[in-house]
Amino acid sequence: MPFPSDGVYFVRNIGRDLMLDLTGNNTTEGNQIQGYAKNGTVAQQWMIKRQNEPGSPNKTVSIQSNNNGNNGNGCFATASEDSDVPVVYTRQAFIVDLVGRMDNTYTISFTLGNENLVLSIPSAKNSAVKLENHVAGTARQQWEFTRVSDLQPIT
Repeated sequence: MPFPSDGVYFVRNIGRDLMLDLTGNNTTEGNQIQGYAKNGTVAQQWMIKRQNEPGSPNKTVSIQSNNNGNNGNGCFATASEDSDVPVVYTRQAFIVDLVGRMDNTYTISFTLGNENLVLSIPSAKNSAVKLENHVAGTARQQWEFTRVSDLQPIT
């Protein structure tokens, strides 16, 4: 599976059909990251940057908000390894591994702490983006990357 090149992407959760979204496009430290219906705004645009050597088998990246306002271009993080704690906007760089699947989706795995934690929208009733333990084949933990420039899924 090809690896996403550096650029700006929409990131869609497959299981919930919601976009990774900076709530209210608010770049205040600690603002919650949510899943939200596709609307094409900058709040749903994320810069993907490689954090490993070209040609490396690793798929380590940073994912930052594409908002370039007063506090823009921050990353997302969580204060805990507890899935009940929402993922929030932060100015601290946070590195993740993308684990590709045959269906052209990725699991977003956190590289610090518990290596089994992945980005998810665990609840169909609550769109909060959270960390949870990886469960193989769970669509709520799978993400599709679509380039903003051409709106084509990465294949």
